Amino acid sequence: MRNLFQQVWLLTIAILMLVAGYFTSCKPSLEYELAPTQLRFSADTVYFDTLLTTVSSITKRLRVYNDNDKAVTIKSIGITNSSDAFSIIVNGVEGNNFTNTDLLGGDSLLVLLKANLQEQNQNLPFVVEEALLFSTNGAEQQIPVIAWGQDAHFLRDSILVCNTVWTTGKPYVIYDNILVDSLCTLVIEPGTRIFSHIGSSIYIKGTIESKGNAQSPVLFMNDRFDNGFDNALGQWGGVVFLKGSKSNIMEFTTIRNAQNGIWLGTPDEDDIPDLVMNQCIIENMSGSGILSFSSDLSMTNCLINNCVEFNMAGLAGGNYDLKHNTFANFGFGFFRNQPILVFTNNLQLSDGSAIYDDLNATVENSIVWGNQNEELQFSDAGEKLFNVSLTNNLLRTELLEFETDNILNQNPLFVEPSEFNYRIDSLSPAIDVGVDLGILIDLDSLQRDSKPDVGAYEWKQN
Repeated sequence: MRNLFQQVWLLTIAILMLVAGYFTSCKPSLEYELAPTQLRFSADTVYFDTLLTTVSSITKRLRVYNDNDKAVTIKSIGITNSSDAFSIIVNGVEGNNFTNTDLLGGDSLLVLLKANLQEQNQNLPFVVEEALLFSTNGAEQQIPVIAWGQDAHFLRDSILVCNTVWTTGKPYVIYDNILVDSLCTLVIEPGTRIFSHIGSSIYIKGTIESKGNAQSPVLFMNDRFDNGFDNALGQWGGVVFLKGSKSNIMEFTTIRNAQNGIWLGTPDEDDIPDLVMNQCIIENMSGSGILSFSSDLSMTNCLINNCVEFNMAGLAGGNYDLKHNTFANFGFGFFRNQPILVFTNNLQLSDGSAIYDDLNATVENSIVWGNQNEELQFSDAGEKLFNVSLTNNLLRTELLEFETDNILNQNPLFVEPSEFNYRIDSLSPAIDVGVDLGILIDLDSLQRDSKPDVGAYEWKQN
């Protein structure tokens, strides 16, 4: 028995020696290059897109390559001036200066960079420029590190003080939600920018007056600006109008990258518009551009485009006056199967019950166009009035009852929809086919003539 144990023990020792010899023979050479050495980098500059001050950035990656056969020791890796604006992570450790980092021949090193810009107490964007310095055997190399910053007003889960005025300058950044309470008004001046964090919404029980102009529109969008998020759908909740809200107006206002751009739930006993929209743009929604329930809406010279669900839906009744608008949807970046424009005088609820109310909708001098054969949908449950009038429009539809007073299934020839340019070109069938509704300008503030073009944009020869 003892002999068997000794044999097993000797065999184990022999195997361990063989394994140790194998790994020793495969270990890379630790011979070091001592002459000045130039490293190679995956980028010549590290950029951070506009960052809100005091908010940590995403992490950027920089790969460092040693193209030599021999190993090198990088004497120092650090941010010039030891700036607090940037930090780096090397081998899992965060800091702003690292010494004596070995890099084997033919190998690479991953350096991670983060930015956290401090408030500058100024309205305009600013730039912070530093450099990532590498010193290798006396050879000095620098990679510029550049970040654009922006101070902001930060709001978190707030009920706004009555009769608040938001002004241009520093943007307003919303975390969680904000509420404009009953009998209160939020006035938004031209050029104001409102950035909402993911999941945040703006709730209106009182009144909002978003008063941009052609030179300085108001902007609502998400709070991330790095590549891939500038046109990302569903990055925040949207603007939600609650019951009791009234006298709302949006002029020269853009809403981008939300779940539902406008959620209008303001039923009442009159037909006075609860929301008036002029020269507005709503685009890139993971849900709908406008979802309206038993509410009253007036909309002129507006563009709604690129929505996963409906561009505009007036559900369970309401009063809708839509003139010179462009509703366009080609499903850029997603699959869509819903029509662009929907009107119903009913709404089936999840518990099996239903809501019914009178519907009156007028659509004139507008374009409804997308990549589906049918872009209109109507539902009349017979319980309430259902009055829908579509005249002098360019429509994509198989509903031939609209053939007499509209242009059906002729491509409006948008300039470049994939770049959000829904102006019409010189050969568009939308030119000069509208009727004069007394609307003097278009979405670009260009003059309309006595034979206006249909849609939000008037074609003008350059």
